[in-house]
Parts: sequence; C-alpha cells; structure tokens
Amino acid sequence: MTLTIMESNRKLDVIVKPEQRIQEVHRILTENGCFPPLTPEIQLSVYSMRQRRYINPVLTFRQGNIYEGDILEIS
Repeated sequence: MTLTIMESNRKLDVIVKPEQRIQEVHRILTENGCFPPLTPEIQLSVYSMRQRRYINPVLTFRQGNIYEGDILEIS
C-alpha cells in the first residue's frame, strides 16, 4: 500500500506491506538518508492525519489501522 510520510519539512511517498512495523520502516528510511536521525532521547511519535490520532510505532500498519493513502506525520 502507498502512504505519505512527513518529517522535518520533508514529504515522501512510500510503498509498504501492511504487516511491516511502523518503526522498522522509519528506521530503514532514516538509514537510507530519507530523514534525519532522531536523537536517542527523542521517542518516535507518529500521527495519522486520516485518523487524527497518534499511533504506537511498535504496531504494524495493519494493527494501527493505517490504510492506503494515509498521511503519517513523524516527530
């Protein structure tokens, strides 16, 4: 499924599998230079624009009810 991830004024459309963990996808994108790394004292915060609520990044996209076309704001 395709979603948009926004962080630090950057916007990226990505294709993910529903069974992937949100934090794992973020880690991979960060390692590949798509987003700046978070400092150790800052926890990953994920906000779903569609649901208008924060999502636990340990969950898979399916468990977090993240579906096609959602926009996730990372802070």
